[in-house]
Amino acid sequence: MLKTRVITVLLLLPLVLAAIFYLPQSGSIGYLAWISFCGLIMVAASWEWQRLSGMQGLVAKIYPILTAVLFAVLCQLMYASVLLGLMLAASCFWIFINPVWLNKKWPLAAAGNLNALLGWALLLPAGLAMIVLRSAGPWALLAVLAIAWVADSAAYFSGKAFGKHKLAPKISPGKSWEGVVGGVVGVMIYVYFLPKHIFTHGESLPLVYWLFIAVVLTAASVMGDLLESLFKRQIGMKDSSNLLPGHGGVMDRVDSLLAILPVAAAIYLAFYLF
Repeated sequence: MLKTRVITVLLLLPLVLAAIFYLPQSGSIGYLAWISFCGLIMVAASWEWQRLSGMQGLVAKIYPILTAVLFAVLCQLMYASVLLGLMLAASCFWIFINPVWLNKKWPLAAAGNLNALLGWALLLPAGLAMIVLRSAGPWALLAVLAIAWVADSAAYFSGKAFGKHKLAPKISPGKSWEGVVGGVVGVMIYVYFLPKHIFTHGESLPLVYWLFIAVVLTAASVMGDLLESLFKRQIGMKDSSNLLPGHGGVMDRVDSLLAILPVAAAIYLAFYLF
């Protein structure tokens, strides 16, 4: 199992880094190439979503195609003000609606094919956020992606060492409040040493704001992780799919990023515009 996980990482990580850093950043061809890369991720995740959410019939079969078309249409509306509105709406979901969802444990099965709308609300803002953040530069996007990795690693090790108080035992029994605190501390340290100049106006932002952003994005990471765990537990699935050998599915790898990316993009666009 460990060997399979390592091989998958060794194959995928260079591909992702190559796409982030070496796909052209200017011109119509470069823009189309990066959109296509993000679109492939959206299609794979949407295929997993229709299985995870219990969608059925024709809607389930064509859902990945519909997602690709809708994503392509939205990419034609890449105006900063429109994007900021979309990112703020997605952020409100993760900050205000998601905690209520986790508390109430609303079942996906009750919505049937209407889960298509929820899937788009979860997936599409994250895909658009990848385009927004890469427009600030490859290092800016990578820095945001790394927050999920730092938060997850710090939470894992601190939870293993100190975890006593369960965070959400009925959703994800392995997570603890001590792990969350460790994740927050880890991301704050990461952000403290992060070169701020990779973000537009980043150097002008006081450190206290950066640390506050670290706390917000770590909280978003936890929310994204817990929500997918809830969905999988409700339907009795361990992984969203087997697309990534040893790692489960695409959504298993990007669950926290679904929340982090739109929140980070909203913060970036707000500072960029105002």
